[in-house]
Amino acid sequence: MIFCFQIEKIRAHLVSYPALIDQYRRKESTFPDHAVAWIEEAEKLMSMLQLPDSTELSSLRGRVLKVEDSLRTGDEPPSRAAIRRAGNAAAADSLERAEAILRGRLTAAEDRLRMFEDKLCEGMTAFLLQNALPPMGGSRHGWLVRVWSQFAQFSATRPLSLYLAASLAEVDRCYIMENVLNRVATLDAPSAPGV
Repeated sequence: MIFCFQIEKIRAHLVSYPALIDQYRRKESTFPDHAVAWIEEAEKLMSMLQLPDSTELSSLRGRVLKVEDSLRTGDEPPSRAAIRRAGNAAAADSLERAEAILRGRLTAAEDRLRMFEDKLCEGMTAFLLQNALPPMGGSRHGWLVRVWSQFAQFSATRPLSLYLAASLAEVDRCYIMENVLNRVATLDAPSAPGV
């Protein structure tokens, strides 16, 4: 799994969550429909990211959709006011749980990347004490790949590079490499040994 992609997509979806809560607070009649649409988009996102939470999100969506049926007690249909109140409550509960699922996945991905970033920071500090960064040129990604290659060939950091390469996709390695270099080196010009 590419963690930085997962983080970006989940963050982007969570941005619209506060607006839905505002709709609930204002008791807007469209709130349940918008909540269901938001949960459905979250479900598609989890499925695209190949995360197992999509099935629970589907169940949450179903809770909101079946509100009217759950209120039927006999031949009499429930009142519109009862349906609206129950629909709003079910949508709010389901939305809250869906947000918690996404927030949990986001936190887990951020924590995982942070752990690898901290390890890389230690290794990069040792690397920069004895090595200069390659000159910047070409694309930023290409330059980060060259830095990674040099880092992986240095005997003191080779075991760490193998561990990180086995644990992370190249996109994530470049993502944390850039963060680490921003923390430990000035990227305006190539570093000199000891900088």
